[in-house]
Amino acid sequence: MGTRLNHLLHGSYLSTWEAFATEMQGTWSAPSFGHNARIEIPHAHGPIVLERDVTMIMTGKVMIPVVSTIFSAPRPTNPAHRFSVSRANFATSVAEWFGRLDIHVDDPVFDEAFVLKGETPDFVRSLFRDAPLRDRYRADFEGSLALKDDTAFFTDPTPGIDPLELAVSGIIEDGARLRRVYELFSATVTRLDELGG
Repeated sequence: MGTRLNHLLHGSYLSTWEAFATEMQGTWSAPSFGHNARIEIPHAHGPIVLERDVTMIMTGKVMIPVVSTIFSAPRPTNPAHRFSVSRANFATSVAEWFGRLDIHVDDPVFDEAFVLKGETPDFVRSLFRDAPLRDRYRADFEGSLALKDDTAFFTDPTPGIDPLELAVSGIIEDGARLRRVYELFSATVTRLDELGG
């Protein structure tokens, strides 16, 4: 495997992740054949898992690896509580101009920066009514977050559970950045639990 491809797929994150797992009193699993690097961290509302993910995408006639850092936590299945969060961009502003509206929380700075979608707008507004959580999102959010249905091909791999997932492009190799994104995700899990979501 070439040096560049090896760095793209593996980077130099392993020592950072292992140290983070130790700091958070989590369980560290190094990558092995067929298994991604994984950290499982105890949390008051269920474990939080960090994983390195590689998805192969077909571009023309070539398969391209797309690498991500995934934060996930199991949540009780409740279709009314499914939602997603992403940063606003040019495409979302065009979509809004054409009438596709997202959910607003009556915080103009936050509403301009983020696109919130959800099955129950009032639930999403309640989630982000918490000002410290909104501040954390403004400062540290990256990627895309969703509480989604994991049913596929008419089968549910985790009956009664839906995954809350935050996918960040690339591998987070910096320890401080990893901690900030983890703390944002952890705060979201806590807030969901406060709302019964």
